[in-house]
Amino acid sequence: MLTGFVFDEQQSERVEDWRAAIERLDGGQLLWLALHDPTEEEVAALRETLDLDEALAHRLGEHPRGASVADEGERMYVTLYVVNSGGDAPELVPIECVLGVNWIVTAYRERADVLEEFFERVQGGGQVGALDAPSFVATILDWIVSSYLRALDDVEKDLEDLDARVMTNTPKMATDDLSRLVEIRRTIGTLRRALAPHREVVVSLSHPELDQLSSEQSAQRFADLERRVTQALDAAREAKESTFGSFDLLVTRIGQRTNDIMKLLTLVTVILLPATVLGGIMGMNFQVGLFDVAWVFWVVIATMLAIAVVVLSFARVRNWI
Repeated sequence: MLTGFVFDEQQSERVEDWRAAIERLDGGQLLWLALHDPTEEEVAALRETLDLDEALAHRLGEHPRGASVADEGERMYVTLYVVNSGGDAPELVPIECVLGVNWIVTAYRERADVLEEFFERVQGGGQVGALDAPSFVATILDWIVSSYLRALDDVEKDLEDLDARVMTNTPKMATDDLSRLVEIRRTIGTLRRALAPHREVVVSLSHPELDQLSSEQSAQRFADLERRVTQALDAAREAKESTFGSFDLLVTRIGQRTNDIMKLLTLVTVILLPATVLGGIMGMNFQVGLFDVAWVFWVVIATMLAIAVVVLSFARVRNWI
């Protein structure tokens, strides 16, 4: 589905005939063609009307594996990756941007929450038309970086929940908590690897002298955006370090549970060992007159119980149990 918008410095206008809109564009307007789940016919129409390179036009349907920039003079191809969070694991969605002098095409196949939010936001008009195409991409990328920060916030919340659960209750199923920690660690790695190439895109577009479309305005926007990308990468690095702290906490609690088990086993051994010794002595097969006295049996039983009570009382006083 292809949706077209023409922006100027006062308002935005949705257009049905995007071909005619391209012909009547002036220097103070910007045409945005938002292409969701593009068909072969739509891609062919865009390639013919916008004079797109055949090989690079395939990027509208088959995206590179990471964020990248391809400069073709009056045309520029920028691939970005947005994060959909909120599910069991963050989902990376590629967004292809094709830039012209005063128009831009964005194409993506799957759901892209941040782009939908951006789509609703810019329909209000504002001064979007005052932006050139690279500056418009910088604005989109700013929202995309926010999606990574949002996903990292979710990761941090998951780590906090895991830490709280481990600190509150000694984990009985440490394997489940460890598996969850491994999933979180992999999620952080996935987010960081997807975000890192965007810094190269930002650096490439912050030098207007290296391509025909960039301007001083867009270069400044990308230079400012570089700090945002660095901030997000730092957040990913901090989240990665937090997983090590969570792992240490989990190991400590597992060690504590092991110590509690060993303490209990030791206490049971101390209680039963004297009784075992007495039972062994009294069970020796010797002809001793003591064994003919019935009340001695009850004395031995009482002694065993007294030893158990003394050991338990001592353990209770020392806060062992």
